Amino acid sequence: MYRAMLVDDDAPMLKYLNKLLPWKEMGVTVAATAQSGAKALERFKEETPQLVITDIGMPHMDGLELAAELRAIRPDVRIIFLTCHEDFQYARKAVQLDADDYLIKDELTADALRHSVEKSIRLIQAQHERASQLSYRDEVERNRDVLKQAFWKQVSGGDRSEVTLASGRRLGIDWGASHFMLGLVHIDFDSMLGSYGLKDAPLLHYALYNIAQEMARDLRGMTVFAEDGRELVLLLNYERNLAVNTEALFRRFAEELAAKAADYLRIALTICHGGETQGLGGLASAIRELRQFSRTRLYYERSGIAAIHRQPEGLAPQASAFEGEREKERLLQSFRVRDAADMLAIVDELAAKAEQARAARARVIAILAQWVRLIEAEAGYDRDNAAFLTELQHTIRLVETAHSVKTRLAGIMHAMPTETGAYAVDPKPKQIDRYIMEHLSENVSLVTMANHLYMNPSYFSRYFKKMTGVNFTDYVHRFKMNIALQMMRDKDATIEMISVQLGYSDRTYFSKVFKKYMGMSPGDFRGSGTRGV
Repeated sequence: MYRAMLVDDDAPMLKYLNKLLPWKEMGVTVAATAQSGAKALERFKEETPQLVITDIGMPHMDGLELAAELRAIRPDVRIIFLTCHEDFQYARKAVQLDADDYLIKDELTADALRHSVEKSIRLIQAQHERASQLSYRDEVERNRDVLKQAFWKQVSGGDRSEVTLASGRRLGIDWGASHFMLGLVHIDFDSMLGSYGLKDAPLLHYALYNIAQEMARDLRGMTVFAEDGRELVLLLNYERNLAVNTEALFRRFAEELAAKAADYLRIALTICHGGETQGLGGLASAIRELRQFSRTRLYYERSGIAAIHRQPEGLAPQASAFEGEREKERLLQSFRVRDAADMLAIVDELAAKAEQARAARARVIAILAQWVRLIEAEAGYDRDNAAFLTELQHTIRLVETAHSVKTRLAGIMHAMPTETGAYAVDPKPKQIDRYIMEHLSENVSLVTMANHLYMNPSYFSRYFKKMTGVNFTDYVHRFKMNIALQMMRDKDATIEMISVQLGYSDRTYFSKVFKKYMGMSPGDFRGSGTRGV
């Protein structure tokens, strides 16, 4: 049964509407009635009817205002308006509110009302059908992703049976070309910590998968698979063509994916790819080699995108013993005197020592994980510690491991007031100013600065406002505008040049910011001969 509500400030009219139609025979229950817009709003929230038949001319809240309120609560509600006289303005607003009908009370008959109600029922049914179709498509798409993942596990495990390949074709995966190129995409843990919580990792992984899927539609032969954890597999199926540099094509795809991840999700990626593989038979060994590379020799790679076949053999990490006992003792001493800066410097020292020794990735992670557990125990800090240590095990580059540990240690120190009541980590304004000066041509955001200082962005925002009395964005703009004043002394420097050098790619936006903080436009400033503000 469909639920309807009748609204009219005239009680006899409500009774008339209730008796005018055989509601139950039509599959409709009159779930509520109301004699004012306010009461109707209250009853609507209680009964959530699918159809509302309302008078327009009511005091306080008229029918049009009521309809707008109802649409805000439930956008798909069907509405039929009643009015005492035909009014163009009323009719126009009724159309704007997507009403199903607009009936004149003096001309109202059972047939006219039945016709309008049946029209509304058809529209409700159509809405349900569309919702069911969308829900079914969503379910199919979700199942499709699960089936794709299962298919990839079979193929990457060496299964080349016709049954498996047929299941792939049903999913739209038909590898008709003879050659393959594989890539492994990893979300850098340290970049995720800068903007998200540990619980957000699965959602970020899914969002990245969707971005890669969209991009793959524009590159023939590219298939994207979601791996467990925070990784994706990129697989390009192609025929050799002397006119096409396939590796360059693959690398461009990887670079664009990394750029979109940075722009849309504010995360960094590490992507490694292999060379050419011929035939399905080589896929299993190719992906094994790629995974091994990502967890061993990639550890000391500086670039976020690396080709497995271009790494010199001599750069492979060594499995020899690597210790950090002296550094661990110093770390504990620094913690006990609440010297956070020294603690972070000790992590950097161990990372440099590990890089020089080409220490095995697993050994470096084990040492740093032990340090984190030790400091957490000393501090009595247990927030998400199991989740953090699990994620740390998946870091695949030294810079990612070290930065993640420093962020964790800084977070522990932020949570610990010193004897004076101040917090252990207290970055000085000079550090902030120096970073802005060193990155003048970049957009220095609050998140960027917080990451640089190993601080949580929300905490840094509150800390900075308390320290300076202004928000961070205003501070950066004013800082850069004061530098712009100095740069304008050079008559040869155009406004365009100055705006680009200060990280404003759009001259109009630069001029707007300049006027906001300096009180005049750049052109007026130069024309006035002013030298300072």
